[in-house]
Amino acid sequence: MDLSTKFMGQTIKSPIIAGSCGKTAELGNIKLSEDKGAGAVILKSLFEEQISQEISNNMRLMQNAGEMIEAYTYIAEHTKRDNLEKYLNLIRQAKESVNIPVIASINCVSANEWMQFATSIQQAGADGLELNMFIMPTNINMSSEDVEQVYEDTIQILRRAITIPVSLKISPYSAALAKFCQKLSWMGIANLSIFNRFIEHDIDINTETTKPINILSSSDELYHTLRWTAILSKLINCPLTSGGGVHTADDPIKLILAGANTVQVASVLYNKGFDYFAKANTRLMQWMQEKGYSKLNDFRGKLAIDKNDKASTFYRVQYMKYYAGIE
Repeated sequence: MDLSTKFMGQTIKSPIIAGSCGKTAELGNIKLSEDKGAGAVILKSLFEEQISQEISNNMRLMQNAGEMIEAYTYIAEHTKRDNLEKYLNLIRQAKESVNIPVIASINCVSANEWMQFATSIQQAGADGLELNMFIMPTNINMSSEDVEQVYEDTIQILRRAITIPVSLKISPYSAALAKFCQKLSWMGIANLSIFNRFIEHDIDINTETTKPINILSSSDELYHTLRWTAILSKLINCPLTSGGGVHTADDPIKLILAGANTVQVASVLYNKGFDYFAKANTRLMQWMQEKGYSKLNDFRGKLAIDKNDKASTFYRVQYMKYYAGIE
């Protein structure tokens, strides 16, 4: 059985890739991902907001010590360079240690801040860059067009700054998600990835404070990913990576049937370890043999919207059909 597929311009041995998470911030785990059968690895994201917070913390320390506020620029640049250099070293070490593609990842909320970082990441030898970008649509002074324009501007700036392939990882928050994804796919990105995951928060009524919950995904989230994979896979002009709720060995098969080119996993690595890659690959080959498929393209997208004769089951209107008799 041939499990090879294309990802970020390269042929990889498996469609199942290690997504950006704390596990992929360690060289040993990057090696383990390859050993266990991952097709590629996406490094833990370099977070714009985290670096900005470190800058703020450093500035408060300086002000408490009576230092001159004019030193802000120096402190800010030093903090950025320190974080970036650690990240670049991880890229270099990973490239020396594994043969699978090593994809860097930037988690950002602005367009211009990351151009220098992106250039450095390319020079360090990364095989590609995943842009994990999200703007929470809460600003009433920003229209949906304004929000989308930030994404478009960032892609254009990145493509002028670097030559390595860029994957855009997006959220499901959009006024017209299908149209927006199609537009983004025509802007020269090498890959579209759905969806980035956000930490949810609960309220502790005893302490009257908020607290994070659901750090890791659950299997129930897979159905949301399946729906949009089936809808988007035949609409966009670039390969599609799907992730979110992938926890069983059968889940990658479902997403590929819906049209995914690759499947990104993260939470399952915390719950089941890196053996998941070997188990999922074995299950995929077993299933393909049972069905008479020799390669992924034999069944990829078989249940996508334009191929599935029951495609309307992926639309919410079907809720009324199935539950019309329930009061």
